[in-house]
Amino acid sequence: MGTQVEGAVAWQDIVLFVGGFVLAGGIVPAIRGPEKPPFATTLTLVVMLAIFAVVFLTLRLWLTAFSVLVQGSLWAVVLAQTVRRPRTGV
Repeated sequence: MGTQVEGAVAWQDIVLFVGGFVLAGGIVPAIRGPEKPPFATTLTLVVMLAIFAVVFLTLRLWLTAFSVLVQGSLWAVVLAQTVRRPRTGV
């Protein structure tokens, strides 16, 4: 394991932070669009992103944890929209 200077931000944290916001931008069309992913898919994403946020917090990757929390929050919006969408019967 490499050493980290006290108070310094790891380069990995910055890369994952930026990537997290790129991914978060990709969630916006799902929020704005009329079609939603399946409930189970969205629920799985929300739960796993919450777990990942806890993992990143324990690793002290603060920026990454923040970006994952943003992603999880956006997916939670999609989940709420999925639950609230009108059911169409065939």
